[in-house]
Amino acid sequence: MKKKKLKKKINKTVTAYLKPLGIAKAKLKDEYSYYYDKDMVTFKIDKADEEYYADIWFRDFLSDRFSFKIDTPILDFIMSLLHECGHAIANEEIEGAIYEFCQNEKLRLNVETMVAIDTDNLERGKELEYQYFNLPDEIMATQWAVWYAENHTKEIEKMKKDLEPLFNKWRTLTD
Repeated sequence: MKKKKLKKKINKTVTAYLKPLGIAKAKLKDEYSYYYDKDMVTFKIDKADEEYYADIWFRDFLSDRFSFKIDTPILDFIMSLLHECGHAIANEEIEGAIYEFCQNEKLRLNVETMVAIDTDNLERGKELEYQYFNLPDEIMATQWAVWYAENHTKEIEKMKKDLEPLFNKWRTLTD
């Protein structure tokens, strides 16, 4: 299967899973993000040999804060998708001064985290990333993702079954 056709199939499959959760569209891009104005989630699929600190620290945070263990790359991917879906709920709850605070803190923390990583101060980088994960909108999105995963195990297993072959094929094509 050609890359363009596979990308379209991945987008269609992920969108089909996220629509019942209130997300109109999902697109494979180079980051995980929720676009409130478009009611869209973007997501990434890293190469098999690449792993980013933010992803590692997100898994650690899920374990440390929620005792939620991620044991496979596909579950890591699904939890990141669910976290972005959680922003649809969090954005309805957080507005005004709290929303502005979160956005400003994200900008500050992103810059400081990148400096920490660039200077090999990974302990400080993780500390900053945990501050990011604990911002009101981020923690609400993560709480929702964990709640969904723990209370919809059949849906998660079906997502894993349907998405893992596409996920692995994409990783093979892009390595």
